[in-house]
Amino acid sequence: MNNELKHRLLYIILASIILYAIYLINYRTSILLNPISAAILSIAFFSVVSIIIITLYPELIDPKRNLSKVDDFIVLIATTTFIMLSISLITNFGTDDMEYIYESLNFLFSGKDPYSMTYYPYYTSPTYLINGHIATNFIYPPFSFIIYIPLYLIIKLLNAPAYYINIVNVIFDVVLILLIYIEGRKKQDPFSILSVIFLYVLTAVAISPFYGIFVVVPATFLLLSYLRDDKLGGISLALATSFTQLSWLSLPFILIYKIRGKGITKSKQYLRYFLFTLVILNLPFLAWNYKAFLSIFTTDINTIPVGEIGLTVINYSGLFQLEPWFFTLSEIIVSLFLIYIYYRFFDILKESLWLYPMIISWFMWRTLTEYFFMWIPLLFTALYRENYNLPKIRINIKKDLMTPLFLILITLISTGVYHLNYFHRIL
Repeated sequence: MNNELKHRLLYIILASIILYAIYLINYRTSILLNPISAAILSIAFFSVVSIIIITLYPELIDPKRNLSKVDDFIVLIATTTFIMLSISLITNFGTDDMEYIYESLNFLFSGKDPYSMTYYPYYTSPTYLINGHIATNFIYPPFSFIIYIPLYLIIKLLNAPAYYINIVNVIFDVVLILLIYIEGRKKQDPFSILSVIFLYVLTAVAISPFYGIFVVVPATFLLLSYLRDDKLGGISLALATSFTQLSWLSLPFILIYKIRGKGITKSKQYLRYFLFTLVILNLPFLAWNYKAFLSIFTTDINTIPVGEIGLTVINYSGLFQLEPWFFTLSEIIVSLFLIYIYYRFFDILKESLWLYPMIISWFMWRTLTEYFFMWIPLLFTALYRENYNLPKIRINIKKDLMTPLFLILITLISTGVYHLNYFHRIL
């Protein structure tokens, strides 16, 4: 299969995915309640037609059939359509997270500490706690609401609906995908357009940014922290870390990636700006009310477990009721093991750093869809940077792998047995 045919096949796949996404979203959208959204969804059909025409006749874009230029034009059509569709589909906050973010800004601009206030979701479904109450505290790090300040001020100035704050999520979703596409384009990889396909898959199936899923924002900063070795990279890592606790799962792996990959001397600027930005963002709120601010160090153990995959499925199945502390302990044990594996075999596992947060997420008390899909776009870029001429290293299977794995299994099994006895005692 020649290179041009690969490109054109991907164009057809992209057109098919967009058409599927339009159909699926249109199925979920009430024409009577959202006539404008429905109309835009219908008009978006012609974006699919345009991509198909360009696929058949790429010389319409460039007489010399320069595939890079054709790729760029296809991506432009796809992302423009995505932005148009997404903004038209923003009709509510979508999640209590976004509603709480908006309320936290209301408190902040009223001179009140967002972490000391009580919240209530008036327009979205609440997050329920084990004790039957709902989550009423703001638990995300401060950059989770600071990033929305410019749009918040515009919304206030124009007296626009508050839920349009989700536009920030849409913008970052597109920025994330374009960064991945640009990285693939540097390699002249025909599969770089797959990132745009993934954009529509996420939208249609998993984590739609216009429905209040904000993980694309920290994912964008994590990507920048991965791609850049300078002060921008360090700042980006601090911004991601100061946005959501999910970013913390990747922090040890990114630091290992930078320090072992570039050396501690060359990483000093990166680390310095990371720490400086981290302090600047968090210290004011820590000083404002340190007891309230420390609520960001949470493992969700007080919430009702939510998830379709992961260890928590055992609870859902009714087979056995695991206590929240068991998940926390398992998460810590597995994290330490994966950090060891990544550090020990860094030379051959270097670009696999985004895989480990996904594995750790499987052991969490709450395993929402975005906990897993957040890392997939980042893996695209890792593929573009992968060195397939791996160095030869000697591995002592017994010492380097079997012994730590045995210790991990024994620890988890022992914890499980203890949990079983604990469970029977409380019954």
